[in-house]
Amino acid sequence: MLKRSCAVLIIIVAICFCLPHASSGEMLIVYSDKGSESCRFDVELAVTPAEQARGLMFRKTMDDHVGMFFIFDRDEIRHFWMRNTLIPLDMIFIDSKFLVVDIHRGAKPLDETVISSRKPARYVFEVNAGKADKCRIKPGAKVKLLKSP
Repeated sequence: MLKRSCAVLIIIVAICFCLPHASSGEMLIVYSDKGSESCRFDVELAVTPAEQARGLMFRKTMDDHVGMFFIFDRDEIRHFWMRNTLIPLDMIFIDSKFLVVDIHRGAKPLDETVISSRKPARYVFEVNAGKADKCRIKPGAKVKLLKSP
C-alpha cells in the first residue's frame, strides 16, 4: 500500500512539474527612457528556492506577453543557466530600485554555460528571446511590478 501511495505521489508531482504554469496575477510594466510605457507582461513569480531552481525548465512554449520574475532577498551578482530549458530567452537583470542593470539576450536552449549579471541585481525577468529588443529595453530602464485586478 505504501509503495502504491508513493508511486501515485511521484506521478502527481511529475505532472505538476511539467505542466505550464498560469500567471500569478502579477503584471510587469517596462518604461522607456522618456517615462512612457513601452511593454507590459503577465508575470509568473519564482520566489521559493524550488520555484527558482525549476524556472522555465521543460516548457516548450511561452506566450509572447508572458515572463517569469525571479525575486531574491538582495542585490548581488546573479548566475543563471539554461539546463533543461527548451525555449530561447532574454534575461533582464533588475536591481532593488527596479532599474534594469543588465540584459543577456538570446540565451540558448539547453546550454549549461553560466550566465552572470555584470552588476548586482535583486530580480531577474525572463522573456522570450528577442523581446528585450522588441520592447527597446535597455540598462537604466525603469520597471514596475503590479498586482493585476
